[in-house]
Amino acid sequence: MPTFISASSIDQRKRLLGISACMTLAFALLFLRLVQLQVLRYDELSAKAQDNYTRDQVIVADRGTIYDRKGRVLATNRPTFDAYLLPRKVSNTRSFVSQISVILELDALDRLELTELINSSGSIRKKRLAEDISKSQVAALEALNARLGGLSIKVRYQRLYPEGEVGAHLVGYLGNPNAKEVRERKLYPNQMVGRYGAERLYDHLLQGQHGVERFVVNVKGKKVNEPWAQAVSERVAYRKPPSRGRDLVLSVDAHVQSILYRALDGYESGSIVLMDPRTGELLGSVSKPSFDPNVWSGRLTKEVKRSIDENPYKPLIDKSVNSFFPGSIYKVVTALAAMEEGVLDPEQPIESPGAYEYGNRVFHCHKLSGHGRVDLNGAMAASADVYFYKLGERLGIDTLARYAQHFGLGERMISMNGESKGVVPTKEYHDQHTKGGFQYGLSLSSAIGQGAVRTSPLQMAVSFSALANHGIVYQPQLLLNTQSANGERLETFKPQIKRRLDANPYHVNMIRKSLERAVNDRRRATGYRAAVPMGKVAGKTGTAQVKTIVRGHHKQREQRWRDRDHAWFAGFAPFESPRLTVIVFLEHGGSGGKDAAPIARRVIEGYHQEIEPIFDTQAQLRLDQYAPQQRGDQGEIELRSF
Repeated sequence: MPTFISASSIDQRKRLLGISACMTLAFALLFLRLVQLQVLRYDELSAKAQDNYTRDQVIVADRGTIYDRKGRVLATNRPTFDAYLLPRKVSNTRSFVSQISVILELDALDRLELTELINSSGSIRKKRLAEDISKSQVAALEALNARLGGLSIKVRYQRLYPEGEVGAHLVGYLGNPNAKEVRERKLYPNQMVGRYGAERLYDHLLQGQHGVERFVVNVKGKKVNEPWAQAVSERVAYRKPPSRGRDLVLSVDAHVQSILYRALDGYESGSIVLMDPRTGELLGSVSKPSFDPNVWSGRLTKEVKRSIDENPYKPLIDKSVNSFFPGSIYKVVTALAAMEEGVLDPEQPIESPGAYEYGNRVFHCHKLSGHGRVDLNGAMAASADVYFYKLGERLGIDTLARYAQHFGLGERMISMNGESKGVVPTKEYHDQHTKGGFQYGLSLSSAIGQGAVRTSPLQMAVSFSALANHGIVYQPQLLLNTQSANGERLETFKPQIKRRLDANPYHVNMIRKSLERAVNDRRRATGYRAAVPMGKVAGKTGTAQVKTIVRGHHKQREQRWRDRDHAWFAGFAPFESPRLTVIVFLEHGGSGGKDAAPIARRVIEGYHQEIEPIFDTQAQLRLDQYAPQQRGDQGEIELRSF
């Protein structure tokens, strides 16, 4: 008899097969998920799990120290101590407030606020009470904490600038990074970075590499040292020590900086730059008024910042790299251009009266009676304006600009402290920036360093160094070498030549000779107050007019400060074999001859007497080696006279 399978039995078997298939699929998916979690993503998930009970703490690297050329400290780190209040741990509020008030010298209002803070400390776990406290205060606070609790002393490193405001613009200061720097440079919000001067320029060398330490934490994120934590620590602990930043040795001399800063006594605003013309090394650079970098590096108060911001003489502007009207010190550019272009015979006298008519304008000389017929030596010594007006007329403004650029004018020298490129005007420049466009009379103004011409003291130091060393334009050098904490030299930086003047050596030497006459010509020299008894100084004074005034009606000291002329002196010493280039700039300081030149003398004498002797009393002037080269058919030059 045949066997029949009921429909219900078939349905049941189908259901069992479906359930089995689903269970098999579920277990397969679970298995695959386990493989993914336990094998494929093991490292990722293990790290995430580890993050739940470990923390990585950054160990900030020590910043490198900055030294001067003789090993004196210009910027370093010193430990400072901050006191923090732990309100919940104070055992006796009244006694605590009474005793800490004596230690920290708190007044009645401070005591009241501290009492309220302790009594209402529901959500406050820690608050800084005082920063940069003395060691005696640290000892007293630690004793108080042992008796009544509620205190924590934290140590941090504060930047210290032993020279204070002397040369502060050059060394600079530190500050906290902004959000963009934190993001792009991968900095930490509490990490101090260079904000000014060498601190900013060489921040990448001074910073160092931060370290990291990993430790076990509890559910509240606090470090724990219990037995289980110590066992885990052996497996997950990690420590990468920080790498200290490099120490820097700068070319400046702290003693020289002091000499320069003292030399500016009595003047509200200005700058002095001292350079070695043989190498381009900056021996000193100061700007006045200055500021205290110790205050600006993390301890700046609103009151101090307000006083700086409201100071009319702008302490935070580095006058050594800011550009101003150069006045007559620019005449060296005009003289070299004229000789190189064949429009000037330096030995041929040219009539230089008290005024010069050009078109519908009259260009005046600073001496209303004029200077008569003068050659280059006499014109440079007396600063005869009309002599140079005539040269500017013959050359044209674009030719003047081309030779100015040979000296490095119109370009940044060191890219520090918001350095200005200055202005070397051309026809195109005036067409774009001057109302009415270029006018030919503007060439005459440019020839004596007025009009639109702007240069910085640092640029003029490079230019006059090129004359002092017979034609080499050096890149200003501030960094001599880097070294490790133990003094091992890591990298040495050599002098860098930007270019050569590519000028006839005879022409360069004739300018040098005229600059010597501008200081030592007893009859004509406007710079005679820069002369020293132990040797010869070469240089040029400059008095740059910033506002049109009627000469002789008012003395400079009677004008408002911002209406006075800028005063300059640019020169080098000793004349025979220069070792110093000195640039003195006095913002609205009056007269180049009466104000700037005596300062240059004090700087040169101070260096000779306090740093090292630079004058050889046996040195003799030797010009024969720079005999005239072939000068073509220049002959006698006749310039138009109106």
